[in-house]
Amino acid sequence: MRTLAVLLVAIFAANVQSARILGLFPHTGKSHQMVFDPLLKTLAERGHDVTVVSFFPIKNPPANYTIVSLEGLAAQGVETIDLSYFDSQSKLLHDLGIEKVIKQIFDFQPLADMATGICSNIVDFVPLANAMKKSYDVILVENFNSDCMLGLMHVYGLKAPYISLSSSAIMQWSSDRIGVTDNPSYVPLVSSEFTSQMTFLQRLENTLMNVYYKIWFRYAIQMKEKAIIEKRFGRRIPDLQEIAKNVSLMLVNTFHSLNGVRPLLPGVVEVGGMHLDHSRKAIPHYIERFLNESEHGVVLFSWGSLIKTATIPKYKEEIIMNALSKLKQRVIWKYEDSDEEGTLTGNILKVKWLPQYELLQHEKVIAFIAHGGLLGMTEAISAGKPMLIVPFYGDQMVNGAAATTIGLGKAISYADMSEKSLLEGLQSVLSPEMRMSARRASKIWQDRIADPLDTAVYWVERVIRWGHQDPLHSTSRDMGFIEYNLLDVAAVILLSFVFLILILRIVLNQILRLFGASTSKKEKLH
Repeated sequence: MRTLAVLLVAIFAANVQSARILGLFPHTGKSHQMVFDPLLKTLAERGHDVTVVSFFPIKNPPANYTIVSLEGLAAQGVETIDLSYFDSQSKLLHDLGIEKVIKQIFDFQPLADMATGICSNIVDFVPLANAMKKSYDVILVENFNSDCMLGLMHVYGLKAPYISLSSSAIMQWSSDRIGVTDNPSYVPLVSSEFTSQMTFLQRLENTLMNVYYKIWFRYAIQMKEKAIIEKRFGRRIPDLQEIAKNVSLMLVNTFHSLNGVRPLLPGVVEVGGMHLDHSRKAIPHYIERFLNESEHGVVLFSWGSLIKTATIPKYKEEIIMNALSKLKQRVIWKYEDSDEEGTLTGNILKVKWLPQYELLQHEKVIAFIAHGGLLGMTEAISAGKPMLIVPFYGDQMVNGAAATTIGLGKAISYADMSEKSLLEGLQSVLSPEMRMSARRASKIWQDRIADPLDTAVYWVERVIRWGHQDPLHSTSRDMGFIEYNLLDVAAVILLSFVFLILILRIVLNQILRLFGASTSKKEKLH
């Protein structure tokens, strides 16, 4: 399949001359950049002139790959989340059953502060201004918690078609810009723990939070970023939402066999798995030795790049250590405060860093304890390894629910985690049934017409060849709320029905009156 995909891309490449490509990545989360690094690098290797604006510049870029580093303009999102925060949740809210709703609201607010803070800094950043004063054939923009780059593209007069890049499923405030339906009756919020099959109360929560997030993004981010840009340049710019509707294509880091079915458009292309590096990095020798000496296999344990695992409260760490020590399998735990060559306690090896994808592909690794980040889930399903997911924030809850649905793993709550629940979860994930189910899910996930990276390259070059194409989008993005939801049509039908009832009532009253008058005359004659 890979050979066929490469051949197809090569054929199309013959019709694409070297293009000037600009990549804009205003988010400070490292995983957001990691998703698209292979795409940008591959485009450069294919002869395109690529300029990338990012907080995480790649090492050893190709010759025609220009870096505009944003380092220093904001704190990078690496090992910044303190686990003690998740122990301070309100018991009252938990008992009332609204803790998760309130948590969604508070967890997302820092994204607004981050977006406006970065926007305030980059409007005065000379290297970015210099990059935007050049001409390009296509522009790639990360679409997550900011539209500031779209406003700056307008200010500097960039006319090239732009492609939206999403490192997660489409955010609820982004679907309108291309016309994708996000009906909350069956499309779960990115921040929820729901699947497409919801109870009435779940659909109610899903609907209310969907409306809230659209309003939140509009007023907490878009309007503020617009004001920042207008103040800096001393002139009015169009509504950022209207600028956003000029999107030519969306590349989304999902695939339906993992993330669930969504109603998409031709202009929304799923490329989940495009970040996977098939070349494989070397596994450190002390980890390799630990793997090879395991008799019953190894469980890999990592909560990603954002969470600083060493901040875990002491009692919670004891719960985890006690549960893991009862396994017959060995455990490799990514834990920052450990020795250079790992800290060994019984069957548990704590390491500062680990090559996650390479370890998941190792035959000795049989399960994965993770936080439900989409990159880690993608690596796990690619390797066919079952997961025990302990979600904390963002899209991790809905990812955990999706993994459970397809038989890739099981999700448990961090707040309610006990030695018993953790051990039971691990036993479920390590069962032969779950391991077989994960391997099946992996085969389905891999069974595609083309490699995801090749798919992404093809679509970027397609936009370069043909420019912006309206047939890839839906006209629903230009409809108002009333028109889109057919409220005007429903009103006409309802009024027509009411009018018909009134006419029938008048006619019936006239008939009854005539009948009554006729009866009265007959009685007088007699």
